[in-house]
Amino acid sequence: MAAAPSFALTIARLRVAFAEGTALRAHAWLTLLFIASRLLLYRAGLRMNLVLEWMWLADPTDLRERFWHTLFYFHAMPPGMNALTAVLLKLGGAEVATLALVVFATFSLVLANALFYLGRTLGLAPVVALCLALAFSLSPPALYFDHLYIYESPVVSLVGLSAALFLAAQRAPSFRRWLGFFLCCAILGLIRSTFHWVWFVAVVALSGYFSAREARRTLLLAALAPALLLLSLYLKNWVVFGFFGAFSESPLNLNLVTTHELPRDERNAWIAQGKLSRFAAVDVFAGPRAYLPFFPTSENPAFPPELSRLDRPTNGAPNYNHWFYLQAMPERRKDALVCLRERPGAYLDTIGKGFRDLFSPTTRWHPGDRIHAPTPHDQHRSILGGYENAYNALLHHFPFSPVGWYGFLPVLLVWTVLHTATLRRGADAESRARGAFLCFALFQLAYVIAASTLFSFKESARYRYQIEPLLWLLAALAVTRAVRRYAMTIRQPRS
Repeated sequence: MAAAPSFALTIARLRVAFAEGTALRAHAWLTLLFIASRLLLYRAGLRMNLVLEWMWLADPTDLRERFWHTLFYFHAMPPGMNALTAVLLKLGGAEVATLALVVFATFSLVLANALFYLGRTLGLAPVVALCLALAFSLSPPALYFDHLYIYESPVVSLVGLSAALFLAAQRAPSFRRWLGFFLCCAILGLIRSTFHWVWFVAVVALSGYFSAREARRTLLLAALAPALLLLSLYLKNWVVFGFFGAFSESPLNLNLVTTHELPRDERNAWIAQGKLSRFAAVDVFAGPRAYLPFFPTSENPAFPPELSRLDRPTNGAPNYNHWFYLQAMPERRKDALVCLRERPGAYLDTIGKGFRDLFSPTTRWHPGDRIHAPTPHDQHRSILGGYENAYNALLHHFPFSPVGWYGFLPVLLVWTVLHTATLRRGADAESRARGAFLCFALFQLAYVIAASTLFSFKESARYRYQIEPLLWLLAALAVTRAVRRYAMTIRQPRS
């Protein structure tokens, strides 16, 4: 009986905060509600699945004891998550999983506040913006990724934060705001290979295009240090390892949509004919032991000993940072290009499958879900499985299974383009800033969707999560605007 008055009092206080227009107070309430939800979930048994065997991670002992050396000589993937892992291992000790849970919850809290700011600033009613932020933070994909040690939670939070910083900088340009935005973009590039140096340059160009001419010098100065930070990774890899990129294993992504999809007999025939390299027969996700037949030795004195290990000594996982990959990846890139040239139709079919998978249930991204094998989310599913199933049924089983409501994405994008054009023609600076933000959001959607379907495959539903908050935000804007227009129509007196 006491819970009802308490809940009513909470709602009443929220209304007072919104009525007074106190943004800080509203963010405080959002933070309190978020923390309360996470504490309840922890009490229910939801825990962090601290997986340290991912192919993008170095050996835990190396990270803890030889931090800078390990990061410098890590070429397999961008170093951001290795840096975070090293800090957690150093500070967490026996409670590293709990510390990781707190850090990921903090990322999610930042995203919730960024989403609330975006919704409120773009015209959503404060209560609607609050519900949007809380609903996303409590969605099964958010809960699952916030409790799995993988880069999705930090990445989606940085995407949301960068979007909020972009809007803030468009509304009131300053060196500090632009610096925060570009630094957020650079950190994204250091964590997730999707956010390439080309993407960063495009973001700078887009930001400058929507800024007043007299403000562009400040914008470019703010972008300089973050650009150099991201570029330093590419230059280090070029000087030390001989390739200009964020990570050495980028050809594997393209192999997923080309050689990996070749029928085995055809692939073997092409290898025998010399069309494909000897590495084409090796599975895309294979560890360095699969490459042993192609090299006289696994040792290479040109690199530190860590790059000659076949396995990571701490956990026995394959060492994907082996020097074998530096030799094999250029050949695997050529193999992918051969497939593109010889079988363009098959490539287009794979893209079509990937596009469909991109909008399938995010919580079912893992390959184990397709064959009813163990997945990293099994512990999460044991607690939230019923909620997950209901969520996926509501969002993906109607009206177009398995994409569900995402089948209306073209309609949403057309509405966003038209609304953006209207805002950009507005006379006031606030409307133009909102229009610039919607262009930025459209660019992010187009970029991530293209990168996730043209250059990769198999785990597409997970890749969509990076832009999921922007999809929710645009949908909320479109629906609320349609509801307002309908309400105004029925209130008009009939002649």
